Amino acid sequence: MAISSATSAAQEVLAQMREIQSESRKSPGVSISDNKNRGTSFMDHLKSGFDEVNSMQKTADSMAMQAASGKSENLHETMIAATQAEISFNLMVQLRNRALEAYQEVMRMPV
Repeated sequence: MAISSATSAAQEVLAQMREIQSESRKSPGVSISDNKNRGTSFMDHLKSGFDEVNSMQKTADSMAMQAASGKSENLHETMIAATQAEISFNLMVQLRNRALEAYQEVMRMPV
């Protein structure tokens, strides 16, 4: 159950990334100011992703505290939440690493 929900979350993120990629290919002559008028920016997407990962971490922590104190007996749900938070955090770290690698590659380009 945890694997299927984590897989569906990863597929959702991939679908969003593909949608952004397809939108960027449709209109090559769009400037940065046009993107601000059209919708959400890349920074907004990153911020919402970070906020979502943070909320998953907080939820998993609170569920673990409840299970440790004996207030909750749903250990399987606690483990599922912890695994989802871990997977989403790992995905965020990998996205950060890829963005950093891309930035470093751009900085190495000759001017």
